[in-house]
Amino acid sequence: MANRASAPLPDEAVAARSQARAYIALWLPRLATDRLRRARPDLAETAPLAAVRAVGSGVFVAAVDAAAAGAGVAPGATLASARALCPHLLAEPMDEAADAALLGRLAAWCDRYSPLVGTAGGDRILIEATGCAHLFGGPRAMLTDALERLRRAGFAAAGAYAPSPSAASALALYGPEAAVVAERAGLADALAPSPVAALRLAEEALEEEALEGLRRVGLRRLGDLYGLPRAALAARFGTAAASALDRLLARARQPIAPRRPVAPHRVRLAFPDPIGLRGDIDAAVARLVERLCERLQAEDLGCRRLELTACRADGTAQTLAVGTARPVRAAGPLLRLLEEKLGEIEPGFGIDCLILAAPRVERFESDQLSAAASGAPDPPDPEALAALCDRLANRLGSDNLFRLAPSDSRLPDAAQSKRPPVESRRRADADAASWPDAPPRPQRLLARPQALQPLTAPKAGEPLLAFRLKGRRHAVRIAVGPERIAPDWWREDAAWAAGARDYWRVEDEAGRRFWIYRDGVAGPLADAAGDGPGRQHWFLHGIFD
Repeated sequence: MANRASAPLPDEAVAARSQARAYIALWLPRLATDRLRRARPDLAETAPLAAVRAVGSGVFVAAVDAAAAGAGVAPGATLASARALCPHLLAEPMDEAADAALLGRLAAWCDRYSPLVGTAGGDRILIEATGCAHLFGGPRAMLTDALERLRRAGFAAAGAYAPSPSAASALALYGPEAAVVAERAGLADALAPSPVAALRLAEEALEEEALEGLRRVGLRRLGDLYGLPRAALAARFGTAAASALDRLLARARQPIAPRRPVAPHRVRLAFPDPIGLRGDIDAAVARLVERLCERLQAEDLGCRRLELTACRADGTAQTLAVGTARPVRAAGPLLRLLEEKLGEIEPGFGIDCLILAAPRVERFESDQLSAAASGAPDPPDPEALAALCDRLANRLGSDNLFRLAPSDSRLPDAAQSKRPPVESRRRADADAASWPDAPPRPQRLLARPQALQPLTAPKAGEPLLAFRLKGRRHAVRIAVGPERIAPDWWREDAAWAAGARDYWRVEDEAGRRFWIYRDGVAGPLADAAGDGPGRQHWFLHGIFD
């Protein structure tokens, strides 16, 4: 009697398995510009935007948003020709690493739909929806939900549902909006109008020469290839073209490459009977912290965030979270941080289980100790400073404790950014060494420059000798300047629309010091107050303490 387990499956069974597979492709055609809009809220919303890349001695357009595309700007054009078509085009550097990181985060967000999610092409997310569509109300409801959520988040998105990942990608790129092909029988008709370039979606090794050869003989659509014998197609244009067509039509298996799941740094402690006394909770948390720190030490990692979840007997859960300024893997400091919040746990009818997780970990860095110079004060202990910052941040809120670090910008209001209060020695030294050698700056900058009422009309290059601020007159006793600061020529900024500014450090008769500037508009303004000479464009930008 033949072994039925080793017998080959009949063609009907293979076809049924192929039909059972289902995939969703989400295409983000403007991922680069959408990321720039999210990262740079100061960019004008209605202005056309392009991401550019420097190649050799030229600058080329790599990606455009909808407004730039509507003005005729296309990827691959030089920045000069793009500005000739669209004079108001905003150009920002392309950051492929940031785009890839954003695509990875979006793919992780798509885990809500399926455990098998991958990325492709730098702008597509592939989801294996086999056995998952009914959980969302069917294929179309599942696809519509994903697209609507992405669009609400500010991303341009297109998608499709098909029996193979390459077919879903082809329909997302070239087919109708939100196409759904649930059965393999209708896949050929749905893909027929797509260009032969869609073969590249199924077979990256397919050379451009093969595609150009197909176009030269008049085979421009996938439907033109259906009637050709497979042997003739492979002999003339290569086996890659024939195998790509089989994958598009779901005649051959094409599994996606899902993201590798990150091993969770989590420990769990279940109790035979629910606990509720504070002493029992403290002892259990101490055991969990020790076990977690052993894992972190074995992997040479440090914890940056801890989450303690108490699963209560009534089926509810309560979570406490603490953060650290530097990677920590010692049980003592982590336990002290948790102890400050353990009083917030409400056991209720008892706690069945405690789960301690470290969702954010970093590579642990050991700082090299250096002896202080003779007679010099002892440097602060970095571990003690980090522990102090951790306690303050967990009490006051992580957003209320920060330090300032330099940014790569000559503009005063963009020359510094918020950073965590304590970072690794290597990062802190790099920040300290990168502060620009610039004239003194005020400790406080106004969120928005405040207009001054000048009482004199100095010429270009001369300081303002008297002005009125909030109805109070100030006579300038000392003035140092001017310091000319010009905006970035490649970036349009409404705050710098007037052009270069001449900054002055001035001190009035009472000893108060101000940082004021005159913008690039020349000529006096109308005398709105009716006293004194004509007005000029003078603003207060900062105050020296």
